[in-house]
Parts: sequence; C-alpha cells; structure tokens
Amino acid sequence: MVETRKCPFCGGTMVPSKTESHGYSTYFWVPPWKSKTTGLLKGAVYGKGWLCLDCGALIPYVDAETVAKLREEYEQLKLEGRI
Repeated sequence: MVETRKCPFCGGTMVPSKTESHGYSTYFWVPPWKSKTTGLLKGAVYGKGWLCLDCGALIPYVDAETVAKLREEYEQLKLEGRI
C-alpha cells in the first residue's frame, strides 16, 4: 500500500516519490545560520518530494526528526543572540 498525505493547498491526495536522491527528485535547503563554506558542504537538509494527484503541487517534506533538530539548533542560536 502506498503512503498518502492530504495536500495543504487543495485537500487532495499526495503520494511520495519512489526515491529521495534520483535526478531532479532531490530537494535541499541550507539553514541560513550556517556559514557559506560549512553550510553548503555539510549543512544541507534533504526533503522527499510528494506530488498531489489533484492539483499537481510538488512539495518536498523533511522528516520529523530532522525538523526537530533544526528547530532546537535555531532556538539555541536565538537564545545566544546569534540570530
């Protein structure tokens, strides 16, 4: 059975990409608080593409564990006044 989600735009059915790292199905985001050298080399966050079968939206989603780590890192830097 294929895992599905509800589309945040139209409420339709979304299905995941078969792979996270093939060709143009790789989506990445670099946290703005990373330096240009280390951020581009080691700090990229990869998301798995999901396609809405109703409206055609293609949205990369990041797993919950990675989001939690990023949120913690952001909040710590914010408390330190570095952001």
